Formats: sequence, structure tokens, C-alpha cells
Amino acid sequence: MKTLLAAAIAVAALTGIASAQNVSLAPTYGSVALNPGFMPDPYQAQVVAGGSIDASSIDGNCVGLIADAPDFRLQYGDGGSQLFIGVTSAADTTLVVNGPDGTWFCDDDTNGFNPLIGGQGVMAGQYDIWVGTYGDSTAPATLFITEYDQ
Repeated sequence: MKTLLAAAIAVAALTGIASAQNVSLAPTYGSVALNPGFMPDPYQAQVVAGGSIDASSIDGNCVGLIADAPDFRLQYGDGGSQLFIGVTSAADTTLVVNGPDGTWFCDDDTNGFNPLIGGQGVMAGQYDIWVGTYGDSTAPATLFITEYDQ
């Protein structure tokens, strides 16, 4: 009985952590609707990277500390062939994206200390984006969205 109770508590604790990222919350730094062929490309937004939630609670491949609410939201139109979402910052940043089908994408250090997610076969719909930091502090960062090869 003790083992069953301990297992139930562990599952409840993990469920609470995994649901920490709330895609129903308003994005902290704004949103944009872009259609394939958007200009100017890249689209850029200023954000503050970081938060208090360990991104590994979403997926063991995610790293960094992120916020509860998305930092930014992208509504991407139908018909695009490729899309990239990335971050530039003087700090070591990470990136977590929840795609239109609910799939989580994570990256760290693709371009030096800057993350990049994307490629071909892009889906239309809502992308919720979190920009994290590898360390405990927050940092200014530039989020960019582009259709050009990276």
C-alpha cells in the first residue's frame, strides 16, 4: 500500500511539473500572424529570456529555465515550405516551441550559444515560443522568425 501511495504521489508531482507551460496564457512579449512569403524577413521581436521552470520537465531533451506563459506566439499561415525560429543573445539561451499539433521542439547551442528550431515540412497554425536561459539569470534576447535557410 505504501508503494502504491508513493507511486501516486510521484505521478501527481510529475504531472504538475509537465503541465507548467500553459499555452492558454497570453504571451508575455506579444504575438504575430505571418503568412508564407512574409516581409520583412526575418521578423524580429525583443524578449527577456529565462524564467523559473526547468524546461526538462517538458521533455528530457529540453534544457534551460523558462517562464510559465509563452514569451511569444506565432500564427503561421498555410502553404509555407520551411520555417525557422531562433534566438540571438549575448547570454547562453535555449528555445522551447509548442507546435500546432501539440508537439514540443527544443534546442540549445545550434549557433554558438544561440538556439534554432525549424526546417522543411512546416505546419500552419499556432506556435507558442519560450526563450530560456541556461543559467539562473534572465537576459535580453532577440527572437527571430525566418523562411530563409539558416
